[in-house]
This record gives sequence, structure tokens and C-alpha cells, in this order.
Amino acid sequence: MAAQKSFPPIYTEHDAQKASENLRQIIPLINKHKTPVNPVNYAVWYEYVSGDNRQLNTALDERLNSRLPITTELTQALYEKYVLLDMPDRLDSTNAGIAKVVSQTLSQVTKAQNVASECASDLSGTQEELNGYSDINELKNIVSNILSNTQTLTSTSEDLKSELEKSSREIELLKSELETVKEISRTDGLTGLLNRRTFDQELEKICKQQQYNVGLILFDLDHFKNINDTLGHLVGDKVLQYFSQMLNKYAGDKHIAARYGGEEMVMIVFDKSNTEIIDFTNKIRVQLAESKLKHKKDDSLIGPITVSAGISFFQAGDTSNSFLDRAAQGLYSSKDAGRNRVTVN
Repeated sequence: MAAQKSFPPIYTEHDAQKASENLRQIIPLINKHKTPVNPVNYAVWYEYVSGDNRQLNTALDERLNSRLPITTELTQALYEKYVLLDMPDRLDSTNAGIAKVVSQTLSQVTKAQNVASECASDLSGTQEELNGYSDINELKNIVSNILSNTQTLTSTSEDLKSELEKSSREIELLKSELETVKEISRTDGLTGLLNRRTFDQELEKICKQQQYNVGLILFDLDHFKNINDTLGHLVGDKVLQYFSQMLNKYAGDKHIAARYGGEEMVMIVFDKSNTEIIDFTNKIRVQLAESKLKHKKDDSLIGPITVSAGISFFQAGDTSNSFLDRAAQGLYSSKDAGRNRVTVN
């Protein structure tokens, strides 16, 4: 299934057979284009033959269709842009921005400290002079110097305040960029759900803490390959996005929804009874089956679109593998029994 990749790249959905088939296709391409067999080139061609990275495929196809050479420099650029999602540059830029803001702020603080120190020294000397004068005109000059130093301090304080406000705004922008980078690392690019890596981490945490009243639901869209083959990957992407939005709505802030791989989605449901989790899953299944998805160009119906699901409930001593395996067995049973159904295992 073509999709924008996550960062870091995740390949756990590719089984041994899929990975071996990709290797079989990659070797002739590497030989044909005389690209060295290094990790970067292999990753680029692996993404290309797997079809999981549409943006990379489009960029590489344009090059191939124009009969332009596939150089090491090109594959490196493709790798950084479409596999790593420009993340190293974005992180470097953000880090440089933070360093610049900190440096500028420290510089302004130091400047203010120096001015304040000079003014304090002048004021101290002025105090000593005051003790020795009684003439009103001489006192006026001293007071004038005091006012001048006070104005200098005020001006410096205003400059420092302005610079600190500017630094604060820049820090907020950098903070936003870091949050974006963090979000990209946690979510699936196509669906907006959590990615497989983040899901695995959350499931591992639940099992280590031995949390009870937790249900695991594994969904798989029925006959999804037929949708891609007959209607095209763009329509397939829209179906995935529609179902993902539905899961996100049901998950809300309390539960966890993730893309497990391809057309498989997963939910972790908290603080519901077993019966409530079954009803919850069937509600999602029925809503999808009753949805009227249409083509944008002519309003013709896509579908019907249905989903099969398997459910497991957390048991004492469960590991992430055992917890997930039971849900997978339930899903297989739903598929074998005719699809568009929910099975508890």
C-alpha cells in the first residue's frame, strides 16, 4: 500500500517472503544503474520496488522516464528527502536556531550587565563626590550625571526586554518545529494514526505494568487488494484515511488507535468491560459497512467497504506477543468465517 513514510522508516509489516521478493527485484536494478550496493542505495531501491513510498517512486520514475543517470549523489538526495523525510536537516536547523537564540540572549544579558556595572561604578563615585560638596551648582552637575546614568540603565533595560521578547517568540517557533518533528516520528504519514513503532512501545508498556481492563482490537479491511487493483491506489488511500478518521474519532483522548501495517489497524481500549469492548468493535464494523463512500469525480459509490476484527483481552502474565497473537487469531477466524465480523479469542 503506497503511503508517506514514517520517521524512522518502519518495515515490520514486511514478512520474510515480501523482503525476499524485494531483494530479487532490487539486484537487477542496482546492476543496471551501476549504483554501489551500500545501505543508502539499497534502501532507496527497496522503497521503490515495495511501492510503499509514492513520493520517492514519482521522483525516481521521472528520472528513469527521462533516461537520466541514477547517480550515487541522486540516491543520497532521494534517501535524505523521501526516506529520512529531511529529518537530519530539520533537526540540525532547529538545533542551530536554538543555539543562535541562546547566544543572542546571553550576549544581550552580558551587555546589560556591563552597562549596569559601569553605571553602578559611576553612581558609587558620585556618592563619594556628594559627601564633599556644598556648592549648589556643583551639586547640579552631579545630579545631572546621576540622571544620565539612570536614563542609560532604563534604555538598556528596555533593549534587553525587547531582545528577550524577540528570543521568546523565536523559542516558541523552534518549540513548534520540535513538536512537529516529534509528531512525525510517532505517526503514520498517510493515516495520521500512531505508527507501528509507537504502538509497539505502548503495548509493551501496558504488558510490563500488567494493566487490566484493557482490550486489543485488530482490524483488517476486507478485500482491500481488490480496491487497489480495480480502483487504484489513490482510492485505496482515501479508504484507508476514511477508516482511520473513524478509528481516531472512536479512540478520542482515552484509547489508542494505530496503523499496524498495510490495511491493518489496531486499537487499545481502556477501562471497558469485555462486553462493552465487543459492542464497541461491532459499532465500528457496522458504521463502516453502512458508510456510503463515493468517487469525487462522478459521485458513484465505492464499496461496499467492510472490515473484519479480532479481539483479545489482557490476561495476567501476557507479553505483547501473546496479547497480540490472540487478537490476530481472532482476526483470522473472522476472515475464515466470511469476513465483516468480530471474533474474540
